[in-house]
Amino acid sequence: MKCDRQTLPIAAIREENASLRTFTFHGNLSASPGQFIMLTIFSEGEKPFSILDVDEKSFSMTIKNIGPFTNKLFSMDVGDLVSIRGPYGRSFKRQTGNILMVGGGFATPPLRFLAKKLREDDVKKLVNINGAHSEEDLLYVEDFEILCHQSHIATDNGSLGYMGTSVDVMEQVLQNEKFDQVYISGPEKMAKAAVAVAKKHQLPYEVNLERYMKCGVGICGSCVMDPTGFILCMEGPIVDDQTLDKLEDFGTAHRGKTGAKTAL
Repeated sequence: MKCDRQTLPIAAIREENASLRTFTFHGNLSASPGQFIMLTIFSEGEKPFSILDVDEKSFSMTIKNIGPFTNKLFSMDVGDLVSIRGPYGRSFKRQTGNILMVGGGFATPPLRFLAKKLREDDVKKLVNINGAHSEEDLLYVEDFEILCHQSHIATDNGSLGYMGTSVDVMEQVLQNEKFDQVYISGPEKMAKAAVAVAKKHQLPYEVNLERYMKCGVGICGSCVMDPTGFILCMEGPIVDDQTLDKLEDFGTAHRGKTGAKTAL
């Protein structure tokens, strides 16, 4: 895949909540749901971000402010320049039967992108579960209601929808409905719990995983997962069920900036 670098001004900034903003750029990005880009801020380095949406003339990412790099990005204005390379990685394999999407927190952008494409594919039934700590942390509530045949909400504190996790709602939904495929994107411990539910119901699944990535092209080794040496930035970040079963690091450990492994 050809992955060009583009230096672009920020075209629009939308505040989602106190710590999340959506950044839009006018440019061409030939990307599929689940892929990611590497975003460079001059003098600050670069970081990977998942893709929220792509159309013929623009693309966007929803980004959480969690450190020095994103703090710098959040200080920038419309018109300021950044550099973007990509897209990279493996995307979701889109199915057109009965589909269940299970999302949590600020890891839901790839599912928003996926939902849009599945509806373009004329999917038979699309059900989404959108979970977060509280109502103010939920993303794309109205978008999922429009794009999906059913959309469920779960909040840890009960401020909107079901009081509990998206995995709790997943259990309830699967008691009454049949699906052909499950797509999961959320914090890794939540994803591991969702995988256990999918396995119990003997459903195929794909999971969007996040790891520390320095390069995005398989050179640095920071995103390698044991024991198979799976290179997440190239062979993921979307991982299917058969591959995931072989990765002992899933839900248990990850590598930091030095490459040393630490427990999740």
